[in-house]
Amino acid sequence: MVKIFEIQNGTLIPTEHCYSLTSLKKIMGKYEDYIQVYLYLFYMTCPDPELNPFFDTPEIDKEDIILSQLGDIQFTTEDSEIIEAMELLTTLYSTPTLRAYIGIKGALDNLANYMGTAEITAGRDGNITALINAAAKFEQVRTSFKGAYKDLIAEQSISVRGNSALAYDQE
Repeated sequence: MVKIFEIQNGTLIPTEHCYSLTSLKKIMGKYEDYIQVYLYLFYMTCPDPELNPFFDTPEIDKEDIILSQLGDIQFTTEDSEIIEAMELLTTLYSTPTLRAYIGIKGALDNLANYMGTAEITAGRDGNITALINAAAKFEQVRTSFKGAYKDLIAEQSISVRGNSALAYDQE
């Protein structure tokens, strides 16, 4: 995974990319508290579940939850600079494995939401058959999700010869 930001002692630190990539550099120039904007961007886009506590948050709720946790924000997520930076980070972090994971995660969320909120109706035009079929297919979707998640974690991990982990200052 490309490192746009680092976390040191619980603090987000911009890497050299924030100073050289136009979209991220604009944020530094426009916002006095640019770290708060970077935190928002990091939590919205970072695909590493070990670094991003919002990684598994349902996409439909993610932005609202993150903004509520950032406290008194001094920016709007509709600013063109923030939208441009979000698009850049989404592109930079994107891999086929991540895209597959996000797709399966969305399908699983939608299926779970449907099964949890649909009112069961019987009869000729009822939905009971659809609910039974959804429940029967749930295991297949969940298995695909777990496989995609496992692949994503493997893709995100950094290792050296002998499959040993790198020291914290070598990543």
